[in-house]
Amino acid sequence: MEGREKIILLGGGGHSKVLAELIRLSGKYEIMGILDSELEAGATICGITVLGNDELLPGLNVNGIKNACIAVGSVKDNRKRKKLYELVRSSGFYVPYLIHPQAIVSQTDTDISEGVQIMAGAIVQAGSIIGENTIINTGAIVEHDCTIGKNVHICPGAVVCGGSTIGDNSFIGAGATVIQGIEIGKDTVVGAGALVHKNLTEGVLVKGAHTK
Repeated sequence: MEGREKIILLGGGGHSKVLAELIRLSGKYEIMGILDSELEAGATICGITVLGNDELLPGLNVNGIKNACIAVGSVKDNRKRKKLYELVRSSGFYVPYLIHPQAIVSQTDTDISEGVQIMAGAIVQAGSIIGENTIINTGAIVEHDCTIGKNVHICPGAVVCGGSTIGDNSFIGAGATVIQGIEIGKDTVVGAGALVHKNLTEGVLVKGAHTK
């Protein structure tokens, strides 16, 4: 398809496979390759060639690839995603937000920042703000008037109820529920299936039903 912008993927694991499909369905970008230091150059992932490691970034930018996608996921620790995002931005790349065609994102007073990834079946409701480099993963729900910080991962099936705030770099595990109006500090991990109905300070780990 002519007229598509070129994009490079950083990371060749499972998350990259999901993003590759999302990008192809969107029809906006042509994927030019994958950078991953743990994979052999010349290998293919979902038909996409591994070009090498992150050291190739400057040359790719010079040669006309202006978009990059952070294609690594995270399990509790979002620092690698944050580091890669900062690397590609400092290398002159733009990191577009990516929204799966089967996600539902309200157009009413929502703000979706650079680098955000919203996966299939996810819902983002009116008045919500999603910060840079954040993942709203498969089937997750962000209800009305929520503020989600930078470098956050809202995992598959998690629910963040209306008016809640999630701090930068935090991780909301699969199937977790944050009830309405809750404030969660930055660098906090909410375990899979947890129920949060009290505010959380920065840098804590919670599991089960958090009531204190």
